Amino acid sequence: MKRGFNDAICNCDSTLTQNEEIKDNQQDIILPDTKSEKLLDRSELNKVHLFLVLSYIGLFTYILSKEKVEDDYINKLRLESYQLSVLLFIILSLIIFVFFKDLKLTFDYFLESFMLIYLIIFFFKKRIY
Repeated sequence: MKRGFNDAICNCDSTLTQNEEIKDNQQDIILPDTKSEKLLDRSELNKVHLFLVLSYIGLFTYILSKEKVEDDYINKLRLESYQLSVLLFIILSLIIFVFFKDLKLTFDYFLESFMLIYLIIFFFKKRIY
């Protein structure tokens, strides 16, 4: 993730050629030479993508799940949490846009951060009231 984030900031191309060495955390990493190793890396990336999609589905299911006692008060807390998370997310997005012009983030960064902000706000609102 660190390398992908750094590539997004400096607007670098993340694709590297064969036998290119990467200096990351004081370790030398040599990229694969053969096609089978490249396919293995591609299948690993597909697995990572699958688990990310499953985690987003799990977060979304948790957000939509009902409480043991579902009443108008809980609905009000959900609405307030949603409104506050949208406002915070818009402010955060504007700050990122203004101060980091070259930063190019994908949709999953925004989706995951929005759902997590909502869940955190709803958790604290439910505990406080």
